[in-house]
Amino acid sequence: MAGERGLPAVGVPVREDEANVDRYRRGLVAAGGIFCALLQVGLLGAAHARSRGLPELFSATTIDDALDVLGSVPVGSVDVELTLPGVVEDGAVVPVRVSSTLDGVEEIYVLVATNPYPVAVRFEILEGTEPFVAIRLKLAQTGAVYAVVRAKGRLYSRVAETRVTVGGCG
Repeated sequence: MAGERGLPAVGVPVREDEANVDRYRRGLVAAGGIFCALLQVGLLGAAHARSRGLPELFSATTIDDALDVLGSVPVGSVDVELTLPGVVEDGAVVPVRVSSTLDGVEEIYVLVATNPYPVAVRFEILEGTEPFVAIRLKLAQTGAVYAVVRAKGRLYSRVAETRVTVGGCG
């Protein structure tokens, strides 16, 4: 009777490929794991940013080109705070924090003048959200890091210099 339902008889060893396994469920769990991993490492986030009409921003090769895409030259402001170490031993992992006390912050950008593609990241800040981001950047060499904040349609910025003793990009 056990053999009639596709189940093994008592005492007969079962191989995994012979077991009554829901392969669809396994595939769904595996696909979910892959999706979560891609989301965690930011690969899906980058695709999302590019799909919002910003490919020319992320493909700009100079600070000036990136600012042209953003629409104007940012005004230096003490209301934008940029925190990063003055000297780092390894440019592969540089902690950077950006915050602002401006009202109506819509976006925060971080640009690195010496990297091959200066726009490192763009954050969309939703209304009611504190304008604060903390990231780790890869810096190719010593140079300026720019925090650019868009608030009420205007651009504001802060610049800081960091010295890299070992390059992070290569």
